[in-house]
Amino acid sequence: MKRTIALVLAAMMLLSVLLSGCGDNSTSPAVSSGSSVATGDAANADPDNPYANLDLSKTENIVTYVVGSEPNAIAEVMAQVNEKTKAAINTTMEMYFIPNSELTTKYPLVMAGGDEIDLVYTANHAYYREQVDKGGFRELDMDFIQTYLPQTYGVLPESAWEETHINGKIYMVPRNTASIFPDRGPVIDMDVAEKYGYTADSFHTWDDFDKFLMAVGTNEVSNGKYAFNASSVANMYDIGLIYRFNLINNQASDYMYYSQLDDPTFEKPFFLHTSEQYKTYVMDMAKYAQAGIWPSDAISNTNGITAMFRNGQTVTGYNNYYNGINTLQGFKEKGINAEMVDIFPEGYRALRDSYIGDGMAIPSFCSKPERAAVLLDFIKNDFETYMLLAGGIEGRHYVYDEAANTVEPGPEATDYQFDGWAWGIRHKDFPWPKTDDEYINATNEKLKANQIKDEEWPYWGFNFDYNPVSAEWAVISALVTEYGTSFNLGMFGAETEKNYEEFVAKLKEGGLEKYMEEWNRQRDEFLANK
Repeated sequence: MKRTIALVLAAMMLLSVLLSGCGDNSTSPAVSSGSSVATGDAANADPDNPYANLDLSKTENIVTYVVGSEPNAIAEVMAQVNEKTKAAINTTMEMYFIPNSELTTKYPLVMAGGDEIDLVYTANHAYYREQVDKGGFRELDMDFIQTYLPQTYGVLPESAWEETHINGKIYMVPRNTASIFPDRGPVIDMDVAEKYGYTADSFHTWDDFDKFLMAVGTNEVSNGKYAFNASSVANMYDIGLIYRFNLINNQASDYMYYSQLDDPTFEKPFFLHTSEQYKTYVMDMAKYAQAGIWPSDAISNTNGITAMFRNGQTVTGYNNYYNGINTLQGFKEKGINAEMVDIFPEGYRALRDSYIGDGMAIPSFCSKPERAAVLLDFIKNDFETYMLLAGGIEGRHYVYDEAANTVEPGPEATDYQFDGWAWGIRHKDFPWPKTDDEYINATNEKLKANQIKDEEWPYWGFNFDYNPVSAEWAVISALVTEYGTSFNLGMFGAETEKNYEEFVAKLKEGGLEKYMEEWNRQRDEFLANK
């Protein structure tokens, strides 16, 4: 199928303008169970078939877009997936991938319309609110969900659906579990570290990591490695700011955070980019840039940190702890002796991932939303089909330990990375990576033991409505985008503090006070109505 993603950038900008012109408050018509799909003969209904009352006699093909790197073995895997979906629900699935590095350009093109699209990945960090405001996603009422997503309805708690609410309505289907932790930590090339007298046991705090980076400096550049090879898509924002200071928000893109270390009851929200924590981070990034920790032209590099680590171009990187062993084993296959270390501050507590941290939506221009929903329901809940999509072919791409519900890379793992893209369709029994790595196991156990309980975090389901301050938000978000990359890469050098103060002044001139007043008003209203 010919795709319009090949449109030139100018066309993309025009389409985005046209789409946003649909009206900030527009919503697509709700999809209800009273739609055109006919019910089947109840007398012939199979009580074990959740779709027995649906007429699935017409074969349909569901075009699906996800975010992530396309596995080498995707064609072989999809052939097996389609055998299962065709037999179970008379439906086939056509997959397309949007690489992470191209998300900001290709995702708007996909959603601009013109092509057949039935399912698309979305998340609170990947255009969920933006597309709802543009009328890009179909509203899904609970009758529709119970009819066409019956297994998902039975699995997800009510709170999961509440997390999806925008103005009290549902526009996405969240993954079936939110049990993992998104928290990340440093990955270190131990062969290099040992040259400087460091072992994995040397790293306990951010200061330990900072001293190591400065000790390496530019000494390894002649060997083709930077201390931390930053790029336009790889920086220290997570490990050097969010996790370093244990900052927590509703996993939304509203820039409002809480400090768990200083405010354990989460009563004092603050704007991230005017905080002392952010200024400290900005000044540290300038220090690293001036010390040559990464190349001066990092802004022109579009490679991810994992790829550069695998290619021997960086001494340090970062990764999620829950699947860190997969990354380390991939490095080991390249002859790189790497370890993940725990440098979380004392008293660190993790918040579970949001249900809408990953999910799928039905575009408003989808012509067969009912069948799209049935397919999504099936692939999320049929464990064999989910495992095919998430990990490829068992025994080759991954090895599954059913008793422990864990997975480890198979002999052909490089052709299909487990959980490399299937975040939006995670099964309720999502298997964790098997690991005997003492540092990763210890960190995961600590994160689990100290996890913030749901009853301690009162903001699940709170989604800020930007419309009352849309003008102010446009200025604020544009300023954060304009300055953010430069701050992340320390590009202002000796002028960093001056540029930071200029940035803060512009935020205030752009309506930051009004924005925060409205955010706090909505927060207070949400808490009062709980």
